[in-house]
Amino acid sequence: MNLYVFAIGGSGSRVLRSLTMLLAAGAQTDSNIIPIIIDPDASNGDLDRTVCGLRQYEEVRGELSFNNTFENRFFSTVITSLNNDGNYLLPLVGTAGINYDRYLALSGMSQENQAFAKMLFSNKNLSSTMDVGFKGNPNIGSIVLNQFTQSADFKNFEANFVTGDKVFIISSIFGGTGASGFPLILKTLRTSNNTALASAPIGAVSLLPYFNLKTDDNSSIQADSFITKAKAALHYYEKNVTGNGTLNDMYYLGDDFSSHGYDNCDGGNDQSNDAHFIELLGALAILDFDAKQFTGAATSTSFHEFGLNTTPKGSIIFSDLGNQTNTIIKKPLSMMAIMNSYLNNRDVSHRVEQKWAKDRGALLGSTFFNSTFFSNYERFKLMFEEWINELERNEISFAPFYKDSDVRDSDGLAKVQNTKPTYPGLNPFRKKGFDLVDEMLGKNLSSIPSNTSAPITFMEVFHKTLSDICKKNLNIQ
Repeated sequence: MNLYVFAIGGSGSRVLRSLTMLLAAGAQTDSNIIPIIIDPDASNGDLDRTVCGLRQYEEVRGELSFNNTFENRFFSTVITSLNNDGNYLLPLVGTAGINYDRYLALSGMSQENQAFAKMLFSNKNLSSTMDVGFKGNPNIGSIVLNQFTQSADFKNFEANFVTGDKVFIISSIFGGTGASGFPLILKTLRTSNNTALASAPIGAVSLLPYFNLKTDDNSSIQADSFITKAKAALHYYEKNVTGNGTLNDMYYLGDDFSSHGYDNCDGGNDQSNDAHFIELLGALAILDFDAKQFTGAATSTSFHEFGLNTTPKGSIIFSDLGNQTNTIIKKPLSMMAIMNSYLNNRDVSHRVEQKWAKDRGALLGSTFFNSTFFSNYERFKLMFEEWINELERNEISFAPFYKDSDVRDSDGLAKVQNTKPTYPGLNPFRKKGFDLVDEMLGKNLSSIPSNTSAPITFMEVFHKTLSDICKKNLNIQ
């Protein structure tokens, strides 16, 4: 069963990036994830980071195996591009290097049609380029994005969609690409000649204003228009999206966007915003939708919002989240964070001297830590840590973990905020912190068949060990 995730514009890519990190940590889905990114700004920094993360995820997962023999859930969800070619971007033809008036072929229109076009679009609209998206203009986006249905990739998606598959659409409501693309995609799917697609379960997350931009009089995008644009889009959605029985589930997410100002970039490589807690919640909306069961075509829309369990004192930590949210993300994120912290604090010379490495020296010795697989994981690890650090330094801050430097010289298992490790038993010499990790890795290795490959063995023994530690020492279930 497949879940096709349409990620529209910069916000779509940023939510997809958070979803990739959650799935790498072992958050569970019932479907294979097939991302389809729609963004005319192919040089977008947020898009580039997301695609790099997706490709790195596939590189790591490609050497792992998942069946009833193994417990490992790191990287367990299948993520693949539409054509299995590592290109997640749905191409838009004819938008690069030209102004909008040329795209419309304005000069070739009759005088009457030219006059009508100039009533609909300002001179600034008509003279704008589309290389970096629609710069907050959904009226332009609604015209240009109409062409995506003619691409070979979209036709391939439509032809291969089968009963049981689902669709989820990520967009923002206060910009240009997302606000225009979402209604267009929904209408296109519901009018498909493929009856499985036309009647498929479709969910969506619409991001209300959740970040601010620094004032720049030379920029085409101004934050003081976000609320006005959001209200206009919501009024349209009420009749044409959520009010016409075409959408199963709608998730609305937003935040006080006045607190933090990103650099004001029209697009391109410079548009690379720090990960935001709202984008993490957008990824959770995808997981929530995927867990639902649907019968029959949509007749009305179910609406969903997100709320915290407490009023945070500064940064948001796990204890501020509700039980359902913690059930989904607390243990997976904690396990990956602790594993990465262990690898950061215990270098190769230490690791290869431990029982868990020596017992299978041919597999987990120094050769393994110089292998292509481990290099690929190291690259993904850096992406994961960068994502966590960005969430922490953004506003609103999500800071569930202490920094490695805070735990290096104390207890390595004291990584999770507001969670003190406990060590049951009376033995005063019992192992603690990363020493306990080493000890349990050695014990758990014996349960893994000796003919198992090094990448699978490595991930399996760490998953077993950290799962046990979460349960016994951190009370994370």
